[in-house]
Order: sequence, then C-alpha cells, then structure tokens
Amino acid sequence: MQIRVSAARSEIDRDEIDRIKKDLEKIDRRLSDWQDVTAEVRVNGNGGAQGYNVTVELEYGRNHLIAKAEHLDVGAAVREARDELLRQINDRKRGGHTARAKGT
Repeated sequence: MQIRVSAARSEIDRDEIDRIKKDLEKIDRRLSDWQDVTAEVRVNGNGGAQGYNVTVELEYGRNHLIAKAEHLDVGAAVREARDELLRQINDRKRGGHTARAKGT
C-alpha cells in the first residue's frame, strides 16, 4: 500500500509519519488481495485546544473511500479514521454487515 501524508498547518515529524503508516497497516492487511492500494492522509491543525482534523482517502480497485476524524492527538484521529475505513470496507464486501442487516 502506498501512503502519502501531508500536513497543511501543522508540523509532522518523521517519527509521527512512521506511526501513521504503522496505524494504517491494518487496512493494508485487510486489502492484501488488491494490487494498487493508495491512502492519502491529510492532517490539519496543530494540536492544543483545537486538536487535529484528519482526512484519509483510500483507493483500491474502483473503490474510493473517505473517512474524517478529529482528536487532540493526531495518532488517535488517524486510528479513528482507519476504523471508519475498515467499517466501510467490510460493508462493501459480499455478506458484510450492511448486507446481513438487509437480509441479502
């Protein structure tokens, strides 16, 4: 999986980028059957009282998914967005949560 991290108004150091990539490994494992998987992570904010706004866009095959999260800690925001993406991936799979709820 290719991961791009950008930070508009905040300073993200190399260690933080490595932690973000590690947090997204769960998605990479889930989509291991796909050849071209890309994730773009955008971080806005600088922590403090306002916290961070994180947007993660994920593309694999014909799928384009987006998840957003806000948190005082950038890592927690990334994990929250990751969990939302995993839910969306699960819902798209045949027999995923939404399909079972609809009785199909």
